[in-house]
Amino acid sequence: MENEIELKIMLWKENIPLIKTWITQQTILSQETEILGNTYYDSPSLYFAKNKMGLRVRNKNQQFELTLKTKGEIIGGLHIRPEYNLPLENEKPDFKRLVSHFNLQIAQAEQLQNELQATFSTDFTREKWLVAFNNAKIEVALDQGIIKNPFGEEVICELEFELKEGSLETLFQFLDELPKQDGMWLSSLSKAQRGYLVGQPEKIAKEIAKLTACNIDNLSEIEQYQFEQQLADFIRLDKQNRVLIQLYKDRDKTLVDKDVNAHLVSKSYLLNNLVKLKSLY
Repeated sequence: MENEIELKIMLWKENIPLIKTWITQQTILSQETEILGNTYYDSPSLYFAKNKMGLRVRNKNQQFELTLKTKGEIIGGLHIRPEYNLPLENEKPDFKRLVSHFNLQIAQAEQLQNELQATFSTDFTREKWLVAFNNAKIEVALDQGIIKNPFGEEVICELEFELKEGSLETLFQFLDELPKQDGMWLSSLSKAQRGYLVGQPEKIAKEIAKLTACNIDNLSEIEQYQFEQQLADFIRLDKQNRVLIQLYKDRDKTLVDKDVNAHLVSKSYLLNNLVKLKSLY
């Protein structure tokens, strides 16, 4: 079992040259390009989705690995969560063996094994660099590809910063030096979460209903920040949703006469969120 600590930034494709130029100016320990095929599995009852978990088989150069990502903590782009990895002989997910190997307390493991079915795929090219920064080692990954399920597909274009060695504070210091532009934003949505939602407006509507039913006044400071980030993510998914847009304007009175969609992909929005996220940790 490993604790994965990473921060995810979505970006427009036109920002890639700027990011790559900046990366080449860092102290690069290693770099490589991978072509990754990922198939996510779930039961007909969506056991993993309902428990905020992700089960995937990754194909990297015809070497297969089963990964279970558990809920952990995901707050506005910062993902801290346990994950369990098991090498496989082929592309078939051996969930029962993973549960046994890590002694996980999942009573219905055998039933889930029998019910597993491919739900969606995320296939992308990953360019990654291992960077030395102060006393830390940080892996920077640029993912470009596509999320696809039977109902639709969506482009992947995102940066991930994974802390391999060092403190979370150093990771934030590294991000301070990242060039920021419009068309870059933090996201709390993982590839797996997006995979369940692509092309399925009824599922998006259900998630929005759960979000808008929340009593914001009863939330802690960190929960309110998380709520605002989830709200922003769903506005980006449903750009014309007047209820969500008005709810966001009610939270931020400076946006009453402004375009919320433009604000949520702006440089100033990214900067403000990074400052807020640092203050919470």
